[in-house]
Amino acid sequence: MVKGLYTAYTGMINEQNRMDIETHNLANANSTGFKEERSVSQSFRDLLGLKIKDYSDAPWTSRRLGLMNPGVKLAGSYTNFEQGGLESTGNDFDLALNNGIPTTDSANVNDNMGAGGNAFFATSYGTEDPEGGALIKYTRDGTFTLTQDGYLVTSEGNNVLDVNNNPIQIDPIQDTTILQDGSIVQGGNVVATIQVARFDNPQFLQRYQDNSFIIGDGPSQVVSVTAAEANATVNQGFLERSNISVVDEMVNIINIQRNYEANSKSLQSEDSTLDIAVNQLGKLS
Repeated sequence: MVKGLYTAYTGMINEQNRMDIETHNLANANSTGFKEERSVSQSFRDLLGLKIKDYSDAPWTSRRLGLMNPGVKLAGSYTNFEQGGLESTGNDFDLALNNGIPTTDSANVNDNMGAGGNAFFATSYGTEDPEGGALIKYTRDGTFTLTQDGYLVTSEGNNVLDVNNNPIQIDPIQDTTILQDGSIVQGGNVVATIQVARFDNPQFLQRYQDNSFIIGDGPSQVVSVTAAEANATVNQGFLERSNISVVDEMVNIINIQRNYEANSKSLQSEDSTLDIAVNQLGKLS
């Protein structure tokens, strides 16, 4: 019976952790370029139950009762890098990455929205990398602006990097055209090329603040820094919406609530049974 209490308890804790992930997704449904986080649950390792110190058998032996499972836990989470739809803004420095077959028709820019999003803008950050040098963050959020000095920066003020990991600085006065290969053109000349990083395994990227990722402890490495090598196009005047489906998230939240309530009722039932066993079965009239 006590085992039942622990099993129901672990189920409630697991659903609470899943709820945290789902509510975080829902809160970022309108965040540019946000990628959905999904949870994975697993059972604890089965334990071998033994009946010990039972003098119905020889006192030095233990009888095997069979395998018992102590419950469930959150094994971890992973990121769904599926591309979100692209939305036209008309702003010269709003950029969106479109993975898949390049398109020159702005009306069909969403044709590849179901493709995987293994392409990221690279931005600098003030914090030092533990291995030395400035920390580089990677994001699908292309909400960029141009400073008075001509630096291309994110909405947080971090510099957007070129293919050589240098901050991009251009003439803030001239008209600017950004081609689908990431080239920035002013006065008919290419003055910089935006870095579009691709990784050998983006699942090893570590979520960071400001809707971005950093290279974590896993083996994820940058394998290319150009849009062509990343099989992506840079689309000027567009932003990528999040890949969150509000309806799906609400359905998941309802299911989690029901699972939590079921575990709660199981916990109450086990508690009531234990109360009867302790306070009534052995009671003398």
